[in-house]
Amino acid sequence: MLTLAKATAGYFLDTFTFLPALSLAYAYTYAQDNPTRKVSFFIITFDSKYLPYAMLFMTLIMDGPDSALPQATGLIAAHMYDFLTRIWPTFGGGTNYITTPPVVKGWFGARPGVAQARPYGSAQMGGAGGAAAAAASGRGTAFDARGPGRRLGD
Repeated sequence: MLTLAKATAGYFLDTFTFLPALSLAYAYTYAQDNPTRKVSFFIITFDSKYLPYAMLFMTLIMDGPDSALPQATGLIAAHMYDFLTRIWPTFGGGTNYITTPPVVKGWFGARPGVAQARPYGSAQMGGAGGAAAAAASGRGTAFDARGPGRRLGD
């Protein structure tokens, strides 16, 4: 059953699927996390921060504004999500109201340091390891906290 928001957006945008908007939202999220990484789009290589706009521009050129407008909603939604969950709470001092429900956290992950039984053994989520553990212990670099560094066969 369609939700009211999707039905309303589908009516005004004259579309029934939002898969192009979702793919553009994923591209925007990737571009925000890796702004200087090089990507290739068709035959052009550029920084990934321009990837969502290149995708939207290609949709506009190839399919017209009727297809580009629903895809642009993915760009707007991804920007709003990024702002409300990362930028505003971190730099603006606001509260993150969009949180993962505890039920979903329980389905997909365990707390650090808790062992999970698996059919092939057990898996344990690591705590604060790597650079954080090295800095906390005052032992030097992040590589010092990872082990003795023996080669295979020794």
